[in-house]
Amino acid sequence: MAATIGTLTMRGRQSGRRYTLSVYNPAAGAAGSYVLMDWNAPASANSPNFFTVPEVVDCIDFIPTAATGTIEFTSDGMRTAAIADYSAFGATNPSRPVGSLPSLAPGKTYRMLVVAPLAA
Repeated sequence: MAATIGTLTMRGRQSGRRYTLSVYNPAAGAAGSYVLMDWNAPASANSPNFFTVPEVVDCIDFIPTAATGTIEFTSDGMRTAAIADYSAFGATNPSRPVGSLPSLAPGKTYRMLVVAPLAA
């Protein structure tokens, strides 16, 4: 599998502003590694593995583009139990379980920990 780029879309609770984070899924995303992401450009192998948010946001959509794998959101290095199974979030699935995605707060550092390997 070649690396793929997905998106995590969030909405600010106070501003209503829409935020889109580019998510880089490496060709071999091993369990224990972190997904790379970028606000300002398509994410790449050189992107950071963490992000922060400017206000309280609700995650409203996630399209990972890797066919299988599972990630867990971490907050300031702590696991959150907010888990996303990539197979359930496929772009062609009109009933993606977006309600299972977390709300995020400013002042914290978030990462997406790979808990089941990413694959095509």
